[in-house]
Amino acid sequence: MSNEAPRTMDEFRSFFRTRYNPTVRRLMARESRLAQADAEDVVAAAFQETAQWWTSVRDPEAFLWDRVIKRHVDFWRKQQALREVPCEMSEKIVVQTAPKDGEPEHCVGLLRLNELIGQLSTDDQRVIAMDYFGATAAQQAKELGTTEQAARVRLHRAKKRLQKLVTQETEVRR
Repeated sequence: MSNEAPRTMDEFRSFFRTRYNPTVRRLMARESRLAQADAEDVVAAAFQETAQWWTSVRDPEAFLWDRVIKRHVDFWRKQQALREVPCEMSEKIVVQTAPKDGEPEHCVGLLRLNELIGQLSTDDQRVIAMDYFGATAAQQAKELGTTEQAARVRLHRAKKRLQKLVTQETEVRR
């Protein structure tokens, strides 16, 4: 390829065919912890961006590698942000409740909160646990086998049910 900006998609297809596998191997050599499937995803995203900018790219190799590095960084940031979410309720949720100033009677103790969560249905317990452990709506949807919107609705309803139990608990204690 010359330093002139390639203009046709045929040239891009040729570039893709010749550079895809070497780019995946180069990324995997650079980052040994990266699984092949993840490396392929990163490189595919970089090639997709390269295709979008193809008509204005002056140095396709350098541009592609720059995009690979940027997508690789994004990949690791995303991995760091994702925490493993326990989907079984064998692990109890640890919640630190704090009283409002001057209104300690509105608080439910930690052990009692876990008992109240235990009164919810298994599905409600599961979505509350996933939310507590930081799962996104997309992750919850994948785990539940639903859409993101359905996962949000399930979480909202589970929280409302828990709030109702907490409210009943505080009213009984008054």
